[in-house]
Amino acid sequence: MTLPNVPPVSVAMRDLSGMSWQAPALARKFTRERLTSWGLDHAVNDARTIVSELTTNAVRHGGDGPLTVSLTAHALLPVLLLSVTDRGRPGGPLRALHPDEDAETGRGLAMVEALAALWSWTHTARTTTVWAVLPLSPLPADTRTS
Repeated sequence: MTLPNVPPVSVAMRDLSGMSWQAPALARKFTRERLTSWGLDHAVNDARTIVSELTTNAVRHGGDGPLTVSLTAHALLPVLLLSVTDRGRPGGPLRALHPDEDAETGRGLAMVEALAALWSWTHTARTTTVWAVLPLSPLPADTRTS
């Protein structure tokens, strides 16, 4: 499968530093616009969900420091790499929680886990990057009849 409108390797990045609670909405908008321009409309909803959850966690746990959303597509690989980097706090491993159904928070990484083929994180001395690989299903066949 070759992805439409995607150059051999496409990387789009958006700096959302200092945007605080506006960041998740801006990240969703950026993701929709970029994926649409790459002809990946069919992946927009899942990608927006993942980016929104990762950005929300970055704001909640990383504060108003540096915050960057990155989208990477390769024309020959049917996956998207979605990542969010913040100033993070080094610590233990990140994990998806499975809260009680009455809980108001705690589902973000579980949603990422459900949508992504793979996800993980990297801590450095100054940043935390959480990334997810979103599989791209083949484009639906044209089933219209004349």
